[in-house]
Amino acid sequence: MAEAQLSLNLDIKHDASLSDFAGPGWMSIIDAVRQLHVGLIGQLYLFGSPATGKSHLLSAICESFIEMDKSAICLSLNELIHTDVHVLSSLENFDLIAIDDLEVLEHSAQWQEALFHLINRSREGQRQLLFAANRPASELPFQLTDLLTRLAQAPTFKVPNGHDLADRKALLQSILRRRGWQFDERIIEHLLTEGPHRIGAMMEVLNYIQPMFSNLGRSNISKAVISDALRTIDEQTLAAELADIAQETQKDDEAASNDNHTIPLDF
Repeated sequence: MAEAQLSLNLDIKHDASLSDFAGPGWMSIIDAVRQLHVGLIGQLYLFGSPATGKSHLLSAICESFIEMDKSAICLSLNELIHTDVHVLSSLENFDLIAIDDLEVLEHSAQWQEALFHLINRSREGQRQLLFAANRPASELPFQLTDLLTRLAQAPTFKVPNGHDLADRKALLQSILRRRGWQFDERIIEHLLTEGPHRIGAMMEVLNYIQPMFSNLGRSNISKAVISDALRTIDEQTLAAELADIAQETQKDDEAASNDNHTIPLDF
């Protein structure tokens, strides 16, 4: 199985842990993951806005299965959509199959059918399935209704949007502890209170500022370096907010375009 995983370039991202999701907003989802662990449920469906931690959570869940000596694979359909659908063949041999970015299958009937058959094979083999998308299964505009029926059978949870400070703080502390990173408390506080609320964007800012301290001991961190880090957090946060606005504008334009191309019925 490891060889298949490598050949598909679908390695689990090991820099993820369920401890990252110790915040109160994630409790119901983590409870469901524990039910996955012991086999009480066979499927789990997660949805939420972009960069809210869905992909990070999928990787963490897969890692937790591997720690239990089970096999797991995590697929991003956004990365696979332009490849051959046969990439899904034989994946039912894994104990857990995690499938991210379901929404990208909207315009591909071939991929929808391939996923439908993978789900059926996995269920026949009593394997477990984990799904993530930007909306609930009931709102996915798929042509294959049988696939929607399969997806709707999974217990469904909306991931937190990141607005809860306790959720962000728990995630940040867990990541810093696991990576062995130490920052001045002023930087951590500024990132939590003034940085992006969305988990994905916050992690990007964290990765952006870390090299500023990689070659410095704690005693060598000057006020100027701290000021630079705070300014960088503000700049990257603004960039993330502008990207969000651009994305929302694009969605509105696409929706308006679809409305304009709707042909009225002539009674």
